[in-house]
This record gives sequence, C-alpha cells and structure tokens, in this order.
Amino acid sequence: MFSFLKKPELNTVTLASEARTLLVARDKTLLEAMLAEGLAMPHDCKVGSCGTCKFKLVDGRIRELSPSALALERDDLSAGYRLACQALPRSDLTIALDAPLLSQQTVENYSATIVASPRLCPDIINLIVELDRSLSFIPGQYADLSAPGIDGPRSYSFAFAPKAGPARQLQFHVRHVPGGTFTDWLFGGERIGTQLMVSAPYGEFHLKTSTAPMLCIAGGSGLAPIMAILQEALANGANRPVVLLYGARSQAHLYCLDAIGELKAAWNGPFEFRPVLSEEAPDSAWDGARGLVTQQIAGLPDEALCEAYLCGPPAMVDLAEEELLKAGVSRDTISADRFLDRSSAQ
Repeated sequence: MFSFLKKPELNTVTLASEARTLLVARDKTLLEAMLAEGLAMPHDCKVGSCGTCKFKLVDGRIRELSPSALALERDDLSAGYRLACQALPRSDLTIALDAPLLSQQTVENYSATIVASPRLCPDIINLIVELDRSLSFIPGQYADLSAPGIDGPRSYSFAFAPKAGPARQLQFHVRHVPGGTFTDWLFGGERIGTQLMVSAPYGEFHLKTSTAPMLCIAGGSGLAPIMAILQEALANGANRPVVLLYGARSQAHLYCLDAIGELKAAWNGPFEFRPVLSEEAPDSAWDGARGLVTQQIAGLPDEALCEAYLCGPPAMVDLAEEELLKAGVSRDTISADRFLDRSSAQ
C-alpha cells in the first residue's frame, strides 16, 4: 500500500579520502548532506557555477541537477570529477576529494521572526530577524532562510559583524529578483511578525589573518559580507590599507554610504572607497567612476592587489579573478563568494 509517510531512500556515501561515511537522502545533494554533517566542503555558489565543490566519483551512480561540464574543465570531467552541489546519489557511492576537509561550525536550525525590513535602495532591503536563541557565526558566512509555503531555502550572507559574542538578532541584505518566488513574496507585502526557519552557519568566506593590503570588490547585495568582514577587521584593530570598489547600476542603487563613511573615518590606516556605476544616465551630475567595477582593477597600484575579497554576481567575480590573476595576484590570496539567484541558475 502506498504511504505518504514513506521515509526517503538513503544511500551510503563513502569518502575514501576522509575514511568516513555519511547517509544521503535521494532528494539531497552531496553538498547539502556534507554541510549538514559539519564537513566544510569548499563551495562558493551552490548552483553549479563556480566549480569549487568538485569531487571525484570513484564508484556508484548520480543524477545531476545541471551538467558539471558547465563549470569543470574537460580533463576534470574525463578523470571522473563532478560537482557536489549538483549531484544526487542514485546508488551507494565512493568519492574522493583532492584536499582534506576541515570540520566546520555545527549547523543548527533556528526559529526566527521578521522584526523589520527597511529599504536600503530600490531593490534591496535590510531583513532583520529575531532568533529563538543566540547564534555564533564568522563574518562572511551565510544562513539558509526558509519561509512558510515556499519550496526550499534561500541563502543570504550575514550583513554585520556581531559586537560581542553570539547574536540573537540577524541582518541580511536581500535583493528583489523579479519573478523570484521568495523575494516576490518578501517584497510583496507587510511581513513583520512572519516566522522563518534559519539554518546556520555555512560558508568559508571570512577575514584572513594577515597584514597585507585588502582589495574588496562587491556588486549589488554582495556588499553585505564585505561590510561584515571589514567591521570585524576594524574591531580587531586592523591598520592595513583598504580599497573598497563597489559596483551598482545607478546613484539610486548605492546604499550603506553612511556606514561606509563611518568605517572609513574609524579605520586605522588608508581607506579608499570607490563606487562605480554601470547604468547611470550619461547626462547626470555623477562625476565618479562609470562602467564595470572590474575595470577599476587595472588602475590600482600593485600594493593594493595583495589580498582580494570578492563578492557579488558570478560574472563579476569571475571577471575580477581573471583581472587579478593577469595582474600577478596569487590565487591563494583571492577569496570569493558568488551570489546567484535560483531563477538565474535555472
């Protein structure tokens, strides 16, 4: 007899390079299962764009949500590499990883209430939620947010650095994606008092222990984790030079200007903020930089390129990485977090 209470089928996944196993439901990707198990599997986007979460399929069968060939090189594909964020197990698996995994912070589920959502610019709000208990996270990390009646979670970076220990009130910069189920709902009415489910913390995007100059490049709501990282650096007494490049469509889409000004005034060393507008009207009074934010990289002095933090749309991040590598920046000194909405991924 058919039962709606039937438990999801589980497959055993053996991590040959880690000497451990985990159980993965058929409707979960390998990346989702590994993160839930507290394994810090490298990833930047979770939607098959960046190629960061690659693994070698040693034995077994998978189904892919989107082809790994979209992000991986032909040699990797021929060698059996696939993307964990796109792999659904269809049998027991044996996989191998190129580098040992670190244990990440324990991911937990929290009940949250929306307490405010002030608009920051025409298409971005500051979503503020109150948790049922305090949460510890590292600035630069993100959380998965689930709303009632909406299929699947959405990932958003923490938009602040907690001032003292775990935080119970969280902030996220949420950009409206027209046609996006979650953001259409969020922007479509008064949501104060609505209950959400928050799963956190996730991600490896964070401030590095270094004294090198920082080059931060953000686009759209990608400013959120960059601001959190800079706030953490300031709280730690950092005095290294900073260049913050921020790409927006127009003057109306610039936000957090007061917060950036306060950060710059309090910084213990040189701090340059350079907003760049890609769609500002040609006849406007704007006398700042125009075009793509990545075009500003070529004009920066060599010392400004030492350590890069990139966050925003994948195309922007990819182009920034390309420009930095051409300028001689080591890939090891580039940290990236790619933002991609579900509609774009599909």
